[in-house]
Amino acid sequence: MRVRLSSLAGKIAFSGTGLQFQNLTQNFRPVAIPNSSSAEVRVLSKGSKKIWALRINNKDPEHLFTDKYLMIQGHNLRAGSQALPGRVLLSLNSERHIDVIGVMPLDEYITGVLASEMPLSWPLETLKAQAVAARSYALAVINERKDKAYHLESSVLDQVFRHVVAEDRQSPLIQKALQAVESTKGIKLLGNKDRVLKAFYHSDCGGKTTTSKNVWNYGVNTGVVVDSSCPTNPRGHWKLALTKMDLQKRLKVEDFSELKLERNPADQRIKSVRVAFNGLPDKVISANEFRQALGFQDLRSALFDMKKTGDRFLFEGRGFGHGVGLCQWGSRALGQKGYSFRQILKHYYPLAGLSGATLVAQETVQK
Repeated sequence: MRVRLSSLAGKIAFSGTGLQFQNLTQNFRPVAIPNSSSAEVRVLSKGSKKIWALRINNKDPEHLFTDKYLMIQGHNLRAGSQALPGRVLLSLNSERHIDVIGVMPLDEYITGVLASEMPLSWPLETLKAQAVAARSYALAVINERKDKAYHLESSVLDQVFRHVVAEDRQSPLIQKALQAVESTKGIKLLGNKDRVLKAFYHSDCGGKTTTSKNVWNYGVNTGVVVDSSCPTNPRGHWKLALTKMDLQKRLKVEDFSELKLERNPADQRIKSVRVAFNGLPDKVISANEFRQALGFQDLRSALFDMKKTGDRFLFEGRGFGHGVGLCQWGSRALGQKGYSFRQILKHYYPLAGLSGATLVAQETVQK
């Protein structure tokens, strides 16, 4: 599978042991360049063509060639200070940007997601549930983007991922992550017609989950649950204060006269925000777009109220994230209560199936 790790302009410095280079146009035909421990890669333009410029050991003359992709392989591979998987695909992007794409097995990716998306000190069964949800999401998205240069982003746009370097793999917490991934190997959530479920998850539902249709107006309904476990999140309640000028800058609008919140009666989350102007048509923004404009870290969920005092807007809310699927803080509480990963998944995806039932049954018997 392929994960975009970064998109960089200009020159990229790579380092590692025994670096090797391949282009991909002609069935992985090797580039006639010897192994090395460092390299610099940049993109040149010649008319409408993009040309790779590769300098070995930072001193030799540049090797120039035209290709859509360049593969770099090596041990302890890094781009600057960023640790990379052992195989990296470079793809020419628009505006002379280079997409750095990690190529790796699925469960290596899931381990990196688990180490990034959830504290590894949390209960093992909670980590297992997260691993299954992350695997299911990844497989569903891979199928959606199978013709793209990369399948997933390594950020909150998909799932946060960081490569686990070899020297960290023996630490007790990483060993715990590896155990969670290995013990759920091949297990995934299933939606309609037994298709792999695009299993969304989030940090804190604020007391009740919602459906993907309510948030993005699409997706499979996996069920909605009232979740009393979320108050364990110490940052479950939050406030955000902004001036009118702040809002105009973040929303990229001219002087507005009013903000009107429109709620979904089913779960009381904000569905959309109507921005009213004097003498101009209103602008309606979905709650997700509104959160993105104000900052997902600042306006932490769509479960909020708004108060206006003079030129100041105060947003008060609870929860963190979109609220669809597994609630991480809630799953932590369930794991602490002794729930198995299968029970946790059934709690948050009540209408979904689970593949690998034989594996789950065997594990239950062994316990």
